[in-house]
Amino acid sequence: MNISLVIISKNHRPDLSRLLQSLVELKAEAGFEIVVVEATDEDDLVCPAAKYIRIPAEKSGFGCQRNLGAKNASAEFILFVDDDVVLAPGWYSRLVSTAEAEGDSLGVMGAVFPLEPSLVGFCEGVLGHPGGGFRLHHAAQGRICPLSQVATLNTIMKKSVIEEVGGFDEQLKYGSEDSDISIRITLKYGPNKFRYDPGALVYHKPRNRIDKIIPWYIRRGKADADLVLKHPSHRRYFFSSSILLKIIPVALLSWILQTAWIMAGAFILWSSLQLIRNRFMRDYFKTAHFGRAKRALCLILFPGIKLTADLMFDVGRILRLCRRS
Repeated sequence: MNISLVIISKNHRPDLSRLLQSLVELKAEAGFEIVVVEATDEDDLVCPAAKYIRIPAEKSGFGCQRNLGAKNASAEFILFVDDDVVLAPGWYSRLVSTAEAEGDSLGVMGAVFPLEPSLVGFCEGVLGHPGGGFRLHHAAQGRICPLSQVATLNTIMKKSVIEEVGGFDEQLKYGSEDSDISIRITLKYGPNKFRYDPGALVYHKPRNRIDKIIPWYIRRGKADADLVLKHPSHRRYFFSSSILLKIIPVALLSWILQTAWIMAGAFILWSSLQLIRNRFMRDYFKTAHFGRAKRALCLILFPGIKLTADLMFDVGRILRLCRRS
């Protein structure tokens, strides 16, 4: 399979250098092309073995950099990899072999686990971020399964498909450029044209603190609002996933009846449901090397971390929608 591996980067020079070192060793065996699009004001060349494209830091953008990478890729297939991932043994051969075996698909996404996560970073993986995290990996149950949306941090896609839908949207400055192109591909080719391989694993640096998670989910919310404004089909997810639309009626009822017990009871019930729905997290405690104390603390903290993430997601949506109105 003819593959160009595309990496976009900004202000991640140590991570990028580490990844490139791993890829150069792998390239000697596999023979793929490496294309790096780095937004930086530094002049030095990161990797002589890569096709290196440098743009000014102020001109960076997810869609812009991915389009530059795809435009300068010479292969039939493009493998997008984030600059801060760590590759698991056998990752490349597994992903490529699945792409070859699933010849009727338009691309294949591999699994993403958090790298050495804290309790917060582990919970982020349970929530399915980034790239499906533990949630999508568990749902697959070890099988290659169909997908309609992929994350471009560990995904092979046909270059011709990217070109036929007009490339990545460079106006989506907050992200979700991969969700947007997935929606457009689905509209053109139909649903479930991608595949997910839980065995093609990379590790991603997690946001290991609450003060890191909060701005990231706000940005994700802003990106999601842009998708709603662009794609009417995305509105169903917008409303079904909003935590504020669930909290507001309960808060109004609590205010009308002048009792805080309704809010407290609703939170306890909601927290219990989250632990039940996400009980699969126990299957991944060993992956994170959590002992008994950390496992117990994770079960206690998870509902609060999920609530924080959901609230910040809605905050980002509101901020973006107000700015666009």
